[in-house]
Amino acid sequence: MARNYTIQTKIRKPVADVFEAVVRRDKLCQYFTNDASGDLQEGSQVQWHWDHYGESPVVVREIVKNKLIVLALDSKEWNKAKDDSYEVLVRFEFVALDARNTMLSISEEGWKTDAEGLKASHDNCGGWQHMAMCLKAWIEHDIDLR
Repeated sequence: MARNYTIQTKIRKPVADVFEAVVRRDKLCQYFTNDASGDLQEGSQVQWHWDHYGESPVVVREIVKNKLIVLALDSKEWNKAKDDSYEVLVRFEFVALDARNTMLSISEEGWKTDAEGLKASHDNCGGWQHMAMCLKAWIEHDIDLR
């Protein structure tokens, strides 16, 4: 399946720290969500909550420690499709550039290419870019950009 888009940013922290900041509920809630029902564990479903957006479920399809997280989200449950419910995959890829720096890439695949699907894809692209920038500010400088 072709990716709809990929965003990436260099984070000046070791890959293990960046990976943990995404999978661990207590860290994710410091810069991205207002709450989460649990840590990301392969095979689990986690509810992410934002005070201004509500709840959105993610299903953890795959985790390769310090390398990859694959999440599945439902287009309708994420309020991106009016009538049609289909699965979209979100891939977080972590590459250690050296002992102190990580390249984080986030991509999605599975959005339909009609007007509704393209709008949803573009909305989520902006959301994941915001998440990556919030993670970078928080983990590098202890700044919460929310």
